[in-house]
Amino acid sequence: MIHWRNRIISYQVVRIEQFNKGSLGKIGGETERTSKHHRNEDIDSERTPLNLYFKKSEGGLTAQWKKTMQELNATFREKKDSTAFEGMIITSNTAFFEQLGWKKGEETPYAVMEFFNRCYEFALQEIGYKGTDKNVLSAVIHLDETTPHLQLYYIPVVDTAKKKVYEKGADGKVLRNEKGSPIQKKDEHGKSVYEYVELEHPKLCSSDFWGERGGQLSYGNLQDSFHERIGIHYGLDRGEVGSNKKHTTKYQWQKAQQETELAALEDEKVHAEEVIEQAQTAFETRDKALEELKPLQGYLNAFHEALSGDLPFSPGKLKKMLIGLMTEYKRLEEEKKITDKDRENLFSELQKAERRIPELEKYKEFVAFINEYAPDKLDEAKRTATERKNVPKPPFKTKSNSWFTLIFFA
Repeated sequence: MIHWRNRIISYQVVRIEQFNKGSLGKIGGETERTSKHHRNEDIDSERTPLNLYFKKSEGGLTAQWKKTMQELNATFREKKDSTAFEGMIITSNTAFFEQLGWKKGEETPYAVMEFFNRCYEFALQEIGYKGTDKNVLSAVIHLDETTPHLQLYYIPVVDTAKKKVYEKGADGKVLRNEKGSPIQKKDEHGKSVYEYVELEHPKLCSSDFWGERGGQLSYGNLQDSFHERIGIHYGLDRGEVGSNKKHTTKYQWQKAQQETELAALEDEKVHAEEVIEQAQTAFETRDKALEELKPLQGYLNAFHEALSGDLPFSPGKLKKMLIGLMTEYKRLEEEKKITDKDRENLFSELQKAERRIPELEKYKEFVAFINEYAPDKLDEAKRTATERKNVPKPPFKTKSNSWFTLIFFA
């Protein structure tokens, strides 16, 4: 979250983490809150009954993992550090959920449930075996921590494998080099050519699983897909576009979020100090003005006496009264000039606004027409406008041939 004065920007959070087989028991006990002691100190056990499950494991994650592997008839070439299952977390910052009506310790509002329902559907489409929950071990909305989030664990299963394509001669036989090794086929860019072949049995393989989803681009693709299908509809910011950073762990994300929150608080602290300083300056200016007005207090008192209708016999006091009345007359005259000018400006702006009404009505009808008959194009236009808005403005060249870049702060 970034907090600029009264403007809050909430970011979408979609994270993936890989685990080996030995982590099943520990992870299962924490995500389903069956452990007596948790390594995550953020868990409030009094609010744990509020957690909501899309899918709960049968007998713990270890038992569910074995059961799921058998049901899928999947193979697994297990090594010491092989990925046996993965975790996904989807969330945003606390302020986002509070805007949806969430309050700590209370029943979950419909708007929050609707958001997480859409997140779970997204997850199944992205990592579910053929779009189903057959490979999902556990999926739960944690409402007993600082920020609500969807946390699910699944087995990365594939039913196809990447196979090298070799060059063949006119007789259909594979060509070989001088050493007798088969020559792999290359595309027009000189890159090795592969093909995907269907496996006899599904296979647990994280690298192939993400390879099918874009390989090194898979993380960026996942973020783009979530933003297009969910994030943009909730006003969530996509974050850094074009980033292919590795998936971070839940705890790395929590640390980064805390650092961002601290930076936002520091910004608020600086702003508060500026406000206090401005207030102190205003008080000092007021006190100085009051001090300067003390000699004029006699004229002010004389002015109030004149308003009461009591005329003094003293020539000196009568003079002060006259000066007070003249001063007040001048002030009222200046106020009238300002008021007349404001009235003229207001009338001018009103005329301009009335002249724009027909034009705005046309825009309104056009947007309504597009929204009814081509809503997808409207969404596409919004996305394009947002992307162009976020593109840095190009530098411009001055008459002295010096280059400057304008930096605007929101």
